[in-house]
Amino acid sequence: MKTDEYRLMYEIEKRYWWFTGKRFLVTKVLRRLAGRPGGFPVPARVLDVGCGTGGNLESLAAFGEVSGCDVAPEAVEFCRARGLSGAVLQERPEVLPFPDGVFDLATATDVLEHIDDDVGALREMARPVKPGGLLLLTVPAYPALWSVHDESVFHKRRYTRKDLSRKLAAAGLEPVLLTNWNLFLLPLIVPTRWLRDRITRPGGATSDFHLGLPGWMNAAFYLAFISEWLFLRFFPLPAGLSLVAVARKPR
Repeated sequence: MKTDEYRLMYEIEKRYWWFTGKRFLVTKVLRRLAGRPGGFPVPARVLDVGCGTGGNLESLAAFGEVSGCDVAPEAVEFCRARGLSGAVLQERPEVLPFPDGVFDLATATDVLEHIDDDVGALREMARPVKPGGLLLLTVPAYPALWSVHDESVFHKRRYTRKDLSRKLAAAGLEPVLLTNWNLFLLPLIVPTRWLRDRITRPGGATSDFHLGLPGWMNAAFYLAFISEWLFLRFFPLPAGLSLVAVARKPR
């Protein structure tokens, strides 16, 4: 991503609905798996690939010892500004500096879509995970929703559920969970992106995170987003702006 996008992420990821809602739901998914058969042990060794400016590392620490890596030096510097310097390395996700089979869990939230060889990256993300360990991913859904937002944060693609399932299988991973999320806000976000794409594209690409939201709207979006857990805890959602997958490395 551009340097100014990392700076903005660092400034807003503790309050902006997308980041706070995603952390809430990722934490809920992981708590359903923590310390249970077919899940991962607690305390666990956790690797966050593409850790960005560090907000996820702080929430993942609830599950054990966390390490992170990101390709961007700006991201690593912002992590250090959060006091996370000992746990974060500047490394490419396609070539991770960890030995085989040392982590119980790896996460990569909104990372895979930035990588040319996403199947190869999945294999490399799984390599330092123990046999039987888990990998949690989130990616943007629906190629038809490609917009100026994707260009501004250097996405290579958006995914369908079939795409992601096929690529997990190609990487030798066994799906445990595959669902959409951010369904409730989809009817609002789709026309907003369409309109913004036509207004802002001539002036240059910027991400949706540059949209200033009043506090009440940010709170309403957050509540709409996290309320999906009432349904996700029982069954996958059929549609939504993002895809979430949990996959197991075969024993």
